[in-house]
Amino acid sequence: MRIGEFSKRNNITQDAIRHYIDLGLLVVEKQGSHYYFTEENCCDLQKIMMLKELDFTLSEIQTILCFNRLEGERSNDFRRFLLSLLERNRARVNQKLQKFNEIEKILKQKIQELTREEEGRSKVMGFPLSSLSVLCCPSCKNQLHIAGGTIENHMLLTADVFCECGYEAIVEDGIFIDRQAVKKRNMPSKQEFLESTSPHYINFMYNGTTTLMDYIHKHARHSEYILELDHCVGRFLMQYIDQIPEGCTYILLSTDLDRLRELKHNLQLQYGEKSFIFLCSELKQIPLASGSIDIIVNHGMNTQYALSEKKFLPAVASPLLKPMGLFAGAFWHLGIRSGTGIHNPMEARDYLCRNEIIKSMEELNFSSLNMEDFGPVKDSSPYLAFKDKEQYLTLYAGIRNSSNEALPRNTAREIWPTQHRIS
Repeated sequence: MRIGEFSKRNNITQDAIRHYIDLGLLVVEKQGSHYYFTEENCCDLQKIMMLKELDFTLSEIQTILCFNRLEGERSNDFRRFLLSLLERNRARVNQKLQKFNEIEKILKQKIQELTREEEGRSKVMGFPLSSLSVLCCPSCKNQLHIAGGTIENHMLLTADVFCECGYEAIVEDGIFIDRQAVKKRNMPSKQEFLESTSPHYINFMYNGTTTLMDYIHKHARHSEYILELDHCVGRFLMQYIDQIPEGCTYILLSTDLDRLRELKHNLQLQYGEKSFIFLCSELKQIPLASGSIDIIVNHGMNTQYALSEKKFLPAVASPLLKPMGLFAGAFWHLGIRSGTGIHNPMEARDYLCRNEIIKSMEELNFSSLNMEDFGPVKDSSPYLAFKDKEQYLTLYAGIRNSSNEALPRNTAREIWPTQHRIS
């Protein structure tokens, strides 16, 4: 029979058959450029498959078949030889079983530990009563009123929130919720993002995150409140969480209520001793008082905000900063100039090029403390705003000047102060 028929009959690929022929496991007649297989070849293949099932390597199988062809399988020498190999393999398998049993015990122990943590370690986490003073109506900027509700461990778990101007919200399971803002965002899971994105791109992102953390550590004074603005809520937090200053309250903002709840559940298990505020709200309707935040962390949200709202995120968020408050931003963009070939809305292009971003920060009366440029990097993940485009990352730290006067608009700088290429 020809190789195609032999392959189908024995349910094995033709590539595997040729590999076995090259190793001498199968001895096949060849006429011209074609192999012709016999019933004896089928028997040899069955022996090969059986020996593989017994955990023999191809090299060991080759030795067994050669000994068999030399002595015959009924000879005493071959039987003793095969018996010694079978006993050796049995001992080897027993060693593996012992190792797997030990691994199984460790896995069982880890599963039990994590299950116990989830069942018993979780702590109540709600809106801190001590932070009610930073709330204000996002519509009229007046004080919000709290009615009814439940309190536990100095935290507000449920309540009705309203303003005389007509604004309404609730606190539910410790989360401040503007019901008009709740949206189910079509975002990938962490696993989906990981599987679609190259390790090079993820390492590039991580390098930007750690640089931003260094800026905060270097320039942050005593901080009562840190506000994170991240398209994937909590992504920066989970890298920075062990560095949160003692006595500081970390504020998380998202319109995706399900993601906020999931993040809150995780934090209750692992970091119940820390203080958090969870806000389900639009950035333009954030219920926080002006000048109440010490540090704003923009962890790449500027791109999505520019594309969806056609606005510069720091311009919307910066009024929340205290005088001399720190703005730490990771700005993804497409280079020094926006360019005419970019298929993005015209209104957003200025916020997607490096020079315009820096000029806009100057016009918002920020003084730069640190600034570095990384890139370019390119990736084909379908979840990226700049899929298949060369993109850059500018890391920026600046303080908001106490004067309200805007700085003059300077000419765009053509020279990047620091550029890093990640290989």
